[in-house]
Amino acid sequence: MNMSKPALAMMLTSSLLLPCGAVAADDAESRGLANVKQFTLDHSRLLIAQAELLEAALVDYAGTISAYRGDYASAWSAEGPRLAKQIASIRSLWLEASNHYETIEGIVAGIPATAKYDLILDAGNPGTEGEDVAEYDLKLPDGTVLKRPGNLFHGVTEPLFWGMSEAGIKLSADLNGDGKTTRGEILFDANLGLGAARALAFWAKALEADMSAWTPNREDAFTSVIVMTPTVGDYFGEWKESQFISGEIGAFVAQSRLADVQGIMGGCRKMYAEALSPVVAAGDADLDSRIKAGFEELLALVDDTYAREASGAEFGVEEADALGNDAQDTADRIVALVLQAAAKAGVRIRG
Repeated sequence: MNMSKPALAMMLTSSLLLPCGAVAADDAESRGLANVKQFTLDHSRLLIAQAELLEAALVDYAGTISAYRGDYASAWSAEGPRLAKQIASIRSLWLEASNHYETIEGIVAGIPATAKYDLILDAGNPGTEGEDVAEYDLKLPDGTVLKRPGNLFHGVTEPLFWGMSEAGIKLSADLNGDGKTTRGEILFDANLGLGAARALAFWAKALEADMSAWTPNREDAFTSVIVMTPTVGDYFGEWKESQFISGEIGAFVAQSRLADVQGIMGGCRKMYAEALSPVVAAGDADLDSRIKAGFEELLALVDDTYAREASGAEFGVEEADALGNDAQDTADRIVALVLQAAAKAGVRIRG
């Protein structure tokens, strides 16, 4: 592009009026926001791939049951080993899909343009009234429509695939062949399973489309960190109430809730470090350092607790409460500092 000398001189003069640090911070912020978006898209596409594999696995399972006209006992009698392998594959694929989503949940759930997908996929309640309802209906292959059944991962599929939903159990079955039938060894409702798997794939694609259309911006980045970081106490509460601590049957049976907390809080830290740290550091380097140190402290607590659990440590309810309180205190300190940073940057946080 040709430019007149006066115009070029004016452009150079105006650029010199901007502090070099401000220009560098703006560039770093733009790169960081782009990196966060790409990171989220990468995992949303992996989620889609896993959801499609899960759907295919449910097609196989439903086909085996259908070959015996929906008689689960007859199917098990004739195809027991095959069905056991199919269920093992379904559970493995579910875990991979869930973990891809948990890795980006701290970002997706905090961005106003994509928050609805967190309710549908992972966190929404069933029913038509109250807070945080997952606003979708689930259509099953036989034409049945389930109105507002709750989130797909932990509200529908996890309890179904692991036999924690009495309504979804079709037959108790010795899946591991040890001569005993224990909790979770079941054949589940193929119609519900296939319908839910199809819905997972559909909504994962819808999330990817809206994330692709999202224009990264400072306000959304601050909002995401401020909204999602303080939820860590709720997740620790769910861990405390799960079978991993209480021994009671309930949600989060496929893996420890702490695995999910790692992903969610890791997403919050990534959003801050990539997108917000350049902005905050340019105006107050000490404040930025304190926020980053807070995130390191929070993630270290989560990582250490999860590592202890994985190595066989047992936690009582009181210790789980104490760890949850420590995590919440740290998260609250982080949010207070990020709110200071938002005020200094003149950013309005969306409620």
